[in-house]
Amino acid sequence: MSEILLSQLAHVELFSPKPEETVAWLKDIFGLEETTREGQSVYLRGWAEWLHSSLIVTEAKESGVGRIGWRTYGAEDPETIAKRLQDSEEHVGWVDDWTGHGRTYQYRSAFGRHLHEVFWDVDLYEAPEDKKDHAVPNRPQKIPTNGGSAVRYLDHVTMPSANMKGDIEFYKKLGARHTAATEVEPGFSVFSTLTCNGIRSTHDIALVPDFSGVTGRAHHIAFRVDQRVDVERMAEIAVSHGTPIELGPGVHGIDEITYLYLREPGGFRMEVNSGGWVNSMPDWEPKTYQAAGGNPGQSIYRNVAMPESFYEAWPLPPKEAAEKEQEAVNSEQLADFFQQKPQGV
Repeated sequence: MSEILLSQLAHVELFSPKPEETVAWLKDIFGLEETTREGQSVYLRGWAEWLHSSLIVTEAKESGVGRIGWRTYGAEDPETIAKRLQDSEEHVGWVDDWTGHGRTYQYRSAFGRHLHEVFWDVDLYEAPEDKKDHAVPNRPQKIPTNGGSAVRYLDHVTMPSANMKGDIEFYKKLGARHTAATEVEPGFSVFSTLTCNGIRSTHDIALVPDFSGVTGRAHHIAFRVDQRVDVERMAEIAVSHGTPIELGPGVHGIDEITYLYLREPGGFRMEVNSGGWVNSMPDWEPKTYQAAGGNPGQSIYRNVAMPESFYEAWPLPPKEAAEKEQEAVNSEQLADFFQQKPQGV
């Protein structure tokens, strides 16, 4: 029997030591819209998202990611997932309701130990009359006319894991498809992508290795725009407003998406992307990219060297763990990975 339990990545909670600056940046640069505020959290959404919110910015001492929320495919699916995990170490428990959605089951990933939650009942965004798009009613509101490239919706979250293969198998138990991986040498994967549902032009989960021994860390959160030119426009907006670019714009070989990576004021990495191919094959076998020769998974043109800063994830590990992680990054395999020259140079 085929099974799809999750319909979409619904929201991610971003921890920020500078919440007001982070929220202002997300509004000004990404074009996110504020839905509501509650306690230490601000709820935001992309202009084309029907759900109440997709990014929750919560004040914290360190940058990182908290709750990762998924809407299920049907009303009974949260119970199905709960029964599947209730006697495992991944089980956390039920929450009666959260801002933006109803009764929720929480669990942690097997090795990364990231906090996930699944739910069916949701609050939908209701635009004020002057923002409703009566010409295109399948949109929750009109396209913003602020002259920028406002993000459309939440796309994916990337998380470190001390056991990528183990976490891939865990996510597959909940119906995810493993779609691709990048190896620095056979058997040594440094990147993997998964999708929770049947048809995706890109991934909603990505995994990278964690060498620190610290769990629950996050690498980046990605939002989507309509076209490649919107990614390029976002790069110009960021630079003109004093936000340096960490990597991009470019095109990933994996999923063929145009990407741009930036740091928000709290220090966390954010991505904007567009495009990608539609993978609708239910029996898709994951493809493996070899990083040697220009890392086609990172750049389809094989002409981009990844900055060493790109291995950073949050929260930053304590001193001994950070030294352990740096030692791993400086190992022969990963040193070549981060410092490789473009093909033909």
